[in-house]
Parts: sequence; structure tokens; C-alpha cells
Amino acid sequence: MKTKNIPSLFLTLSFLLILSCSKTEENTPIININSLVLTASSSDQLLVVNEEVDFVLTGDDGNTYTDQAVFYVSQAAISGSTFTFNEEGTFEVYASYGGINSNTLTYNVITASSDNTLIVSNAKVLRNQEMTFSLVDNQGDDISSTATFYVDGSAISGNTYSSGSVGIFEVYAEYDVAGTPTQTDQLSFEVYIPKRKVVLEDYTGAWCGYCPAVAAAAESAHDVTDDIAIVAIHETSFTFPDPMHFDEVQTLKDAFGVDGLPDARINRTTDWSDPYPTASIISMAGEDTNVAIAINSQLSGLDLTVSVKVISEVELAGSDKLVVYLLEEGIIYDQINYYDNDPTSPYYQLGNPIPNFVHNEVLRLSLTSVLGDNVSSTAALTEYTRSFTTSILPEYNTSNLHIVVMLVSEDNSARNAQFSDIGEDKNYE
Repeated sequence: MKTKNIPSLFLTLSFLLILSCSKTEENTPIININSLVLTASSSDQLLVVNEEVDFVLTGDDGNTYTDQAVFYVSQAAISGSTFTFNEEGTFEVYASYGGINSNTLTYNVITASSDNTLIVSNAKVLRNQEMTFSLVDNQGDDISSTATFYVDGSAISGNTYSSGSVGIFEVYAEYDVAGTPTQTDQLSFEVYIPKRKVVLEDYTGAWCGYCPAVAAAAESAHDVTDDIAIVAIHETSFTFPDPMHFDEVQTLKDAFGVDGLPDARINRTTDWSDPYPTASIISMAGEDTNVAIAINSQLSGLDLTVSVKVISEVELAGSDKLVVYLLEEGIIYDQINYYDNDPTSPYYQLGNPIPNFVHNEVLRLSLTSVLGDNVSSTAALTEYTRSFTTSILPEYNTSNLHIVVMLVSEDNSARNAQFSDIGEDKNYE
């Protein structure tokens, strides 16, 4: 009987496979481009409120994809490819098509007035990073050459500035109006040294009775320092399925030598083992380092857009990699607990399993390869930017979602990290 059923089963599977392939071919566009270039009707990056700009998107195949693309202004999708900047501020614009994001254009928008306006290119810069001051008239024209710029009361040469000293600085411009020296209002900017954010990756499972010890130690470290990004990477079990299972957990385990659970890694490659000393984390958290990361994200329905910026005091090598994770906290699910009879444990007499255990920092999705996407070689003190768009599952609690970003070296060790809530504009720190 079994032999007779094999051909019919084979034919059925073949038929389903053909249908599946056919559907994919009909619904999936063929993308033959590797990069997209965004240009605009105005090359002027200084605009006046209510000024309209048309955007054009071109692929590296020479074709125009403006009509098929989605354009984003400060992370929010817009309708069409034309946008009117109807308020003051700094705006970043990029486009996305076929899963590929374009370059980013930055605009400073000012209100037309009878006074000239001072613009600072960056409100926050690394030590020795050059910044630019601009004086703009009420038509949005740059008249910096007619002004003298003062930083903390001292005139500087030209309109560019850098400092090896950290702190908050004040700048203003002085210009001539009918023979009378006139000053703009003062603006502040900060020169900073990046601080290290330690990444702790906790390999865990709801079925793993010893795993709560790592979660408790991680919480203890977090109570002492905010400069820690915790990532809980769940793995399911044959006998006790874990609904928080991360599909690519085995790739991570193979890469970092994780054999069994519980297990944890500091900055990806350093083993954090029993008794999980918090000093191993605290000693590094908040240290001076040479690379900083900024994150901006927006969620529209189930469509998530994440923009990442990286800047370093040393060159970013082409072997450096970017890792972008989406986490969810506050997931309620029973947790096996082998510490129920251990009076030294914070989980003593909470039950085995612990009912309605709160699982935090659960890794839901990687917007990059889990081992990281290579960054482009970028000169020291020059910003590297990357944007991502994806759709999230409807069962995620959107109010509990977070982003963790790591910059890792060729050996997979994390050079630095940053974390933010969805919708937060997290600047360099």
C-alpha cells in the first residue's frame, strides 16, 4: 500500500511546487539594480518655509524609478515624489524601491524674515570633527562670506571650525547693516567623546530552567548602568516549544561557539559565564571610545523604517559590519525555573514553571545579516549612513519595540552599540 501511494504523493507535491513557483514569478518584481541615486529639482540645501522640491530616483541601470518608489522625509513616507517643507528645521530625505534605499539628502529650512539667519551644520560633533557655520539671508541665499563668526566670544577664520576640547560652545555671526555691526542670536553646539555601550547577548529559552540566572544578572548590571544593550536570543526545544524562538539562532550559536543553554556573550565574542559577574560589564560601560552610533526610526502601521548613522575618529574599514536588531519586551510566557528551591535566587519559590514570566529584550528580527552587513569604507570623522525598511508581524506589541544597533569588527567583536525606542531620534552619545 505504501509503494502505491508514493507516485500520487510525488505528483501532488510536484503540482503544489509548480503552483507555488508560478505564483512567486507573477507577484515578485525582478530587480536588476544594485544602487539608487536620489536627486532633486533644487541643489540648494538651504530652503525657505513653504518651498517645494521635486525628487527623482535613478537606478544604476540608468532607468528612472521615481513613480515606483516610496520617498521618506525625516523617516515618514510621503505621497508621490514632491514635498513642500512647511516648517523650520533640518530634514533628511531618501527613497526606497525593491528593498534598496537611496542616498540621503539633507535640507535646512528657515522662515523668511527681514533678519539674516545663522545655521550650524551639526549640533553635536566629535572632537576634531569639522563643522560649518552659515549665514543665510531672508531669501535663503548663503552670505557667509560677508560675516565674521565668533565661538565663545573669539573670532574664527572663515566659517569652518573644529575643536580637540569637549564641551558646550556658543557661536554667533557678526555682519554689517548700513555701516552698523549687527549680531545674530547665539546658537549652541557640543563637542563630545563617544561612550561605549556594552552589548550582552543572552542565549536563552522558556524551557531552560537555569536560564533565569542570566536574566537576573543582566538586570543587576542594568540597575547599575544605562550603557548596556541586552538582547535575549530564544531557542525552542523539541519537548517544550518556545514561541519566542529566533529562526537564525543556530547561525549565531555556530559563529560564537554557543553549545548549550544558558550561555551569554559580551560584545558578541567574550564569554560571560556562571556566576555572571556584573563587574565584567560595568567596567566597560560608559568608557571613552572612538566610534558613535545614532538611530532614528518610524513605524507606520506595520511598516518600520530605521535610519542609522555611524561616525568614527578612525577610518571605518570595509570589513567593519553593521548589525541592526528589532527587540520586544514585556512578553508574558511561563518560564521553567530550577531555582524554585534556592533561597539565594531572586526566583526562589516563584514556582516551576514561573507562571506569567515577563520576558524582556526578546530578539524578534534582524534587519541585517545576523553577523552584520559590511559597511562602505569611510574616512575618519565622516558620517556613514544606512536606512532600512521592513514589515513587522501584527502580533508584536508595537509600543514595546526597540532597536539595537552594533558596529562590529572583522573578528565579529562589537566596537560599540546604540539602542532606542521605536519613534525615538537617538543622537550620538
